Amino acid sequence: MSHHDQQTAGIERRLAEQYLNTYCRETAHPDPRIDACAPADEALMPHCATWRQQGLMPFVVDLPGSATRLAGAFSHFSPVGYHRLASELWVQQSGHWRRMDDVADLSDLIAAALTAASPSPSGATHNQARLQALMRNSIAKVRRFHQAPAAHDRPDYVASEQGLRFGHVFHVTSKASDGFSEADLCAYAPELGASFQLHYFAVRSDLLDMQTIDHKAVPIDPAAMHFAEALLRDGEYRLLPSHPWQAQYLLGLDNVGMLVRDGALISLGPLGERVWPTSSVRTVWLPQQNLFFKLSLNIRITNFVRNNPDEHVARALDASIALGLLPAARVRQEHFRILQEIGSETLKVPDKELRAACAVIYRQAMTQEEAQDVHLAAALLEESALGDIPLRALLQQAAGDRAPDADLLRRWWRRYLDVSLLPMLELFADYGISLEAHLQNSLIGFKDGWPNCGYARDMEGTSISRQRFPFLARLDPASPALYDEAQAWHRFQYYVLVNHIGHVAACLARLGPCDEASLWRDAVQSLRGCKASALALVETLLQQATLPVKANMLSSFHQQGETPSWIAIPNPLKN
Repeated sequence: MSHHDQQTAGIERRLAEQYLNTYCRETAHPDPRIDACAPADEALMPHCATWRQQGLMPFVVDLPGSATRLAGAFSHFSPVGYHRLASELWVQQSGHWRRMDDVADLSDLIAAALTAASPSPSGATHNQARLQALMRNSIAKVRRFHQAPAAHDRPDYVASEQGLRFGHVFHVTSKASDGFSEADLCAYAPELGASFQLHYFAVRSDLLDMQTIDHKAVPIDPAAMHFAEALLRDGEYRLLPSHPWQAQYLLGLDNVGMLVRDGALISLGPLGERVWPTSSVRTVWLPQQNLFFKLSLNIRITNFVRNNPDEHVARALDASIALGLLPAARVRQEHFRILQEIGSETLKVPDKELRAACAVIYRQAMTQEEAQDVHLAAALLEESALGDIPLRALLQQAAGDRAPDADLLRRWWRRYLDVSLLPMLELFADYGISLEAHLQNSLIGFKDGWPNCGYARDMEGTSISRQRFPFLARLDPASPALYDEAQAWHRFQYYVLVNHIGHVAACLARLGPCDEASLWRDAVQSLRGCKASALALVETLLQQATLPVKANMLSSFHQQGETPSWIAIPNPLKN
């Protein structure tokens, strides 16, 4: 089989695995494997026998509303649902089995099954058509991203940020987007190795709404300031950066056109250093300034239009204000750092949609020297179409001249917990600050292959427990960053423990030398070594039967992006 054919088959297998695992987890099919002694479909029996001879685990999934069944085999079974699909997927319709060669067929079957299971199937046809379109859009994007050769001339950290070609492993629309043309994808998609200059506007000072944590002006690219020196000299104008796609979108709006004609807004065009879009598409890294900019993009990516509404900006800045009230050593530890937001800018106009479309959030970043050894956690764990995973190379580096064995993996795993789970759990225990440190919000620095420093970013998802935060009087009582204790703790369990830590454990187990159960037992021992102030939370975790999981597929189907559905999975820490 040629390299192209191997990659094509690998893309289909990876997407089928992603969609199958998501469907099983969100529709109460945690273990679809079939017992060797159980009666099987006669036509399927030869396949099952072959799979078992190969050491694989056959499974069958029945889809509601029709006589449709899915079958295949796993080479790895995961207690958190990240099973590895070892072979092609088979589908039975009208009593006949056939191999599924196009994963788009699976997307249609899943959308139809969700409609059939809906309390009102006739009323869910719109949701079905919409989900089908989004899934097919996502499939097309994944295939498109794999057509491009590997990008060169970019820092290793950028290669990690831009290396997510499949996206969230429990999301059926992980790469869906609506708004970028093919030319836009080539210019701006991180998956295609994009880099570009930002578009700058000069904004009349009385029209600029700037908020900062330390009451100082937000940092502006020196090259952009030099270009606009004459406009800025007397303080009449200030600079506002924008994503170049968004700048063209804004310039096409009537109300922005009026501001331009009145001289309140001047379009300066592309200026400043070359920036690199990160995995979120709209957040960019400015290495010369040690900053991230979270820009607005009025395009839909997965379930959301990715601009910056006032509430999101307020939550991000309030979370950073709260972190600023803590001892500096808790925010910037030797082996764990929080990359806080430092300010925001937008237009001072009553139109909330225009404010959201113009807003930019300024965020701390690592230094260029630090970034040389930093990886995006999600990219570190993403299995490629050809079956490789970047994590393997780091483990080999940690092992040196010998092959990584179970002992090394378990020591590496405990070191990983030391720079991620433990400091974040202790932060919540002591201050009630629950970071939304899922895989795409988490960066890990390595030294000789070993986890050395964890970084948490994007404070917009932070939730602060009103009952636990000791400086509550210093925050606005109506702050969107404030949550009840149960809500903040619920979010911690999903974003940090399930989405992030659970997936690292599952990926390590896929590599072979040790299973997930051993890794979770090690996690229990690490948790019991936490500070005394966190031990009550640890015991709560160890006793509860389930952990919460955000149901991305069901939320997409029911169009509940801002108020997602939740399910529960068995807690691998229990017992």
